[in-house]
Amino acid sequence: MHQISTKEIVDIIKYSDTSILLVEKLPLSTPGQFKVQYSVIDFINKSIDPSTKSAYLLKKFGSNFKRISEIIPNFVQCDAAVLYDRRVLAVYPNGEAGIFDRDGELEWSGTFDYHNKPVKFLALEGKYFWCICPQENCVIRYSAQNMKVDLRIGGIDAKTFVNPTHISYDGSDLYVCCDNNKVRRIDASNYTVSDYLNFTNRIERYYKFGDYAVAVMADATYVLENNE
Repeated sequence: MHQISTKEIVDIIKYSDTSILLVEKLPLSTPGQFKVQYSVIDFINKSIDPSTKSAYLLKKFGSNFKRISEIIPNFVQCDAAVLYDRRVLAVYPNGEAGIFDRDGELEWSGTFDYHNKPVKFLALEGKYFWCICPQENCVIRYSAQNMKVDLRIGGIDAKTFVNPTHISYDGSDLYVCCDNNKVRRIDASNYTVSDYLNFTNRIERYYKFGDYAVAVMADATYVLENNE
């Protein structure tokens, strides 16, 4: 594992096939105040280069990023995805969500929940998207066409995903951080669940990009090559 940050990570999004855009939270000299720092991490060169808010917003929200960022508060703290029909979906950790039309205007706002418990995070899979529901020990797949629950894996009394903290999709499989130090994999072809990685430290988020992966741990954030 190659350490890339010891700061609090606000967001991670794909920048290219071999790089990510990392958003860190940096404390200011005034107590309780912070700023964000944008960086591009290149897996091949192992380089860390400064980036800009505009580059981040473009990758996150698409071509109408300026209008969306004017409307949406705390844009770094939400998960977002450009849907199959070019609308943009944003989901906050408390389950609040919004859908922006092709011109970047807010066309719907509401909440996503399961059994009245909020869902969080957003992993886009074609015309579907996945979220986790930590209080129900499950992951939920929604249809992006009608925003309704399409599939659930796990459950409050199941051991499939104990206290899930994050879900991501790499184009072929889904990865769920759960049970403090585990990453479990959902095979996107048949939705079977298997153990994938175990860490000695608490794992908060995990993203896979081909031969590389990014693990946000309790102590720091690391890049893994071939999961090592």
